[in-house]
Amino acid sequence: MKTFKSVLFLFLLSTLIISCSNDDDAGDSGTTGGGGEAFSAKIDGADFAASTNPATLIGGTFTTTNGTSLLTGQGSTNNGDFINFSIIDFNGPGTYTTGDNISNTNQIQYGELVGQTANVWASNLASASVGGLQAGEITITSQDDNGAEGTFSFEGYNAADMSTKMISEGQFKISFDN
Repeated sequence: MKTFKSVLFLFLLSTLIISCSNDDDAGDSGTTGGGGEAFSAKIDGADFAASTNPATLIGGTFTTTNGTSLLTGQGSTNNGDFINFSIIDFNGPGTYTTGDNISNTNQIQYGELVGQTANVWASNLASASVGGLQAGEITITSQDDNGAEGTFSFEGYNAADMSTKMISEGQFKISFDN
């Protein structure tokens, strides 16, 4: 449980950092960067689309520290619902799994803001220990210095009430905030 809380804290912190970016989408040029950012999916069949009005609540980061590369991305709605992911040891376009085993540190989650609390359904190393859940997939189709784009799907698990949500048909195009 302590590991799950640590993972949840990491995601909420990355959510805050990405949400507070100074990206204004002006003047970027590149394969994936600039305007046209998007983050969408189906949550148990219902549409989810990150907000682009009045502010773009979409972003990501790509960093390398001590030889380890990290790719993160997030999309949020104006009411605070979000999807975010992180890929540890990112090494370019390809398919990355989440929630398939306890040693896999890649993670993706969907959250609904209810008052001051977020209900979160995750696919990560903690949800892998639950068993019987469909592993998540994040496919990066393109990535350059300005951003990344791709697709995702996962079965999220909420440890608070032991419920699951299917997140499907996920697509994203993010600009890097670094």
